[in-house]
Amino acid sequence: MRKLNKFLKEIDPIIHLFFLITIIILFSGYFFLERRTRGTSDTLENLKTQVFNTEEKETSETSLSQINKLISDAIATISAVPKTIVQKIGIIQKQTSFISLGTTANTTSTSWVDVEDAEVYIDLENDYGKDAKVSWEASLKVAHSNGQAFARLYDDNNKIVVLESEISTTNNADFEQASSSNLNFWKGRNLYKVQIKSLNSFEVTYSGGRIKISY
Repeated sequence: MRKLNKFLKEIDPIIHLFFLITIIILFSGYFFLERRTRGTSDTLENLKTQVFNTEEKETSETSLSQINKLISDAIATISAVPKTIVQKIGIIQKQTSFISLGTTANTTSTSWVDVEDAEVYIDLENDYGKDAKVSWEASLKVAHSNGQAFARLYDDNNKIVVLESEISTTNNADFEQASSSNLNFWKGRNLYKVQIKSLNSFEVTYSGGRIKISY
């Protein structure tokens, strides 16, 4: 019995030390696991935040991409409109035709006389359209720069002078081009002739007459 008590006394410090070490290990393990768990939780939160931010960024980038595409499409549509307008304008763009009226003719008559090779048949509306505009021009001169030379268009089918077709030059020994304003031709195919005259019997010369039609 005495030996047992002695043995117990000898191992008692060892037992205490063992328990102390065990407690220290347990507490250390607890704190380690708690810290590890907390770190894992923080890591998960960080991952969730990063994922959210990434999704938000991708969503923003997607929305921005869609907006840019809409803007690009709108610009392309707007850009296409002027091209279409230009093409249409090109189709309906006005054209101009000239019809020659004779070569050269002279007269000293103070009354209107026909220029023999200066005549042409024209059906303005049917040949050039209802919106066609017509005028005419010629070069005139008068001998010795003394007097006045006249020229006009005459509708031989309807036996009328074409209103406002009279042109003239005064005291010009050299050719001067004279032009009319827009004229009104009667409907149908009519024969138009050039007539000339002198104011005071000085010789007048006609040349290069032509009808101008815009349509």
